[in-house]
Amino acid sequence: MIVTNDYFYESGFDDKGDSGGLEKALRRAERLIDLVSFGRVRGFENLHETAQERLKYAVCIQAEWFLTYGYENADDRIDHKIKIGDFSYESKNNGVQNNLAPEAQGVLKLAGLLYAGMGAQ
Repeated sequence: MIVTNDYFYESGFDDKGDSGGLEKALRRAERLIDLVSFGRVRGFENLHETAQERLKYAVCIQAEWFLTYGYENADDRIDHKIKIGDFSYESKNNGVQNNLAPEAQGVLKLAGLLYAGMGAQ
């Protein structure tokens, strides 16, 4: 795991009174962040120090999101549906991918960690 319980607390995050579930939330958050960042958690040691910090921060954000909203259907909480007369509009997940917390998505995007680029070896 790239994020410890101590790092989570030292970074100012809250376990929402579920400190027993924090380790599960961190593990789950790391798996999700690894998925959306194209394996960058698994390649953590190869990243620049700044990218490593952003990645760890995004994991903390995501873990706090899971502790707040739960693991199932967290993205359903940010759906938007509008109906006025015959007009209706639905925005599924407000652009959020794979149950990813909006703030975590922003941190990863700004750090360039959501960019797949060319996979030359």
